[in-house]
Amino acid sequence: MYFIVSMALTMLILIFVILSRKKILLGIWSITVFQSNSMINGIPDQKILKKPSLQASDVTDVPAEFIADPFIITHNSLFYMFFEILDKTTGKGILGLAKSKDGETWKYDRAILKENFHLSYPYVFKSNNEFYMIPESSEANKVLLYKAKNFPYEWEKVSGLIDGKYVDSSIFYYKKKWWLFAGKGGKLHLFFSDTLEKNWYEHPKSPLIKNNYNITRPGGRVIVDNDIIFRYTQDGKPNYGSAVHLFKITRLSESEYEEEPISMVLNGSNKDKDWNKDGMHTIDQIKITDQKWIVAVDGHKLVNKSYLIWKLDQIWSKYLLMR
Repeated sequence: MYFIVSMALTMLILIFVILSRKKILLGIWSITVFQSNSMINGIPDQKILKKPSLQASDVTDVPAEFIADPFIITHNSLFYMFFEILDKTTGKGILGLAKSKDGETWKYDRAILKENFHLSYPYVFKSNNEFYMIPESSEANKVLLYKAKNFPYEWEKVSGLIDGKYVDSSIFYYKKKWWLFAGKGGKLHLFFSDTLEKNWYEHPKSPLIKNNYNITRPGGRVIVDNDIIFRYTQDGKPNYGSAVHLFKITRLSESEYEEEPISMVLNGSNKDKDWNKDGMHTIDQIKITDQKWIVAVDGHKLVNKSYLIWKLDQIWSKYLLMR
């Protein structure tokens, strides 16, 4: 009996030593918001991006690993920012909300949408005085449309727009039609519809781009300004979430599509002290006046953590929720 107990203790100690030496590389994402005198079409000065406006430690009702994917909308003289919260207890994304009176100083409010599948990229928009959202929901194998029952806190699914594991779907309205970009396996797809909630068709030239992880995954709100369309796209090489590029769409109809590259607009700072050292992958912008835009971006820093401490933190977070 003593021998068995001794062997068990030895095995436990050995497992503990192995796990304590094991490391895990985590991308810790945060969000910052700033003002610009124009739409972002080049890399902002790092001084503007010097610190996050919101980070995981600001989340008070969910044990957050990180926050990312900001999208902003205005209503009744307030700014509302929706974003992904990665929940430590499940390893899945849920959607959170922060508010601001001036678009610069932000206060976390609460988590507002949770499903049994991962949610991120909460692309919020307004149509016919109603608020809608298309979050990234590829785990559900659908592009889902949500509508606010009680803005900004209560949302309900109203339609599955497209079947398939499409990521970061980005919608816009142009020439009396709805258009939607979506990424999937290194391809950029395009869909269109006369109505928001149904009858979506894939463009005859879709996928527009194939076998390219640099410019096919949407990276933020599509901007339609003075009838000119701009799309932002994530650069997934050399690593996920490394940069954002801007494209100008020069021809768009039910049968045609053409675009031209403009520039890189976001990337990592490569400075150890910076919160966005290792990359950036989402941008959203609201035009306030001709010379004032509110811009929200995210960025991340890769952190080496002890696997054991990281796992114990997850277990502790679950325990606190069960109390």
